Amino acid sequence: METKILETERTILRPLRASDAQEAFDNWATDSDVAKYTRWNVHLSVDETTAWLKDTEAKIFSDTDYDWGFVFKETGVLFGSGGLFYNEEHKTLELGYVLAKNFWGKGLATEVAQVMVDYAVIILDTKKIFASHQKGNDASGRVLEKLGFTYIGDGTGTSYDGKRFFETKEYISLW
Repeated sequence: METKILETERTILRPLRASDAQEAFDNWATDSDVAKYTRWNVHLSVDETTAWLKDTEAKIFSDTDYDWGFVFKETGVLFGSGGLFYNEEHKTLELGYVLAKNFWGKGLATEVAQVMVDYAVIILDTKKIFASHQKGNDASGRVLEKLGFTYIGDGTGTSYDGKRFFETKEYISLW
């Protein structure tokens, strides 16, 4: 199914494009404070960001990957990304998101995550969603709890390049 454009009061969630590379690179992909709690490493060049976005753009019609860029309506700034991705271990969709640091603490993570969860439940007819965050990223835990996710236990995670390992807190939400 094609990834659809979603909207909240303050944001537009739209499919990411390779042409977003410079803005994503400048706004969050190079920020070590942002990458600290993610599976990806800080991007060292805009070419790295472009490669990621080309891969993402190619999956716009995927039935297992729904990826959006978050645009702040008031300014038109692309301030983050996230989506729903099939998690093989849990046999369900997994929710994930990342925001540029200057957009933290404004309720935007909850706002964009809620519309993605609604999309999974209403449009994709999902009955269960998995999510996790690295230990120490308590703000993401609060977002998940606000959305009705239930903590199910601790886990472990690995960065996409397989070089970093970290402890996680895991959550499930059922409908």
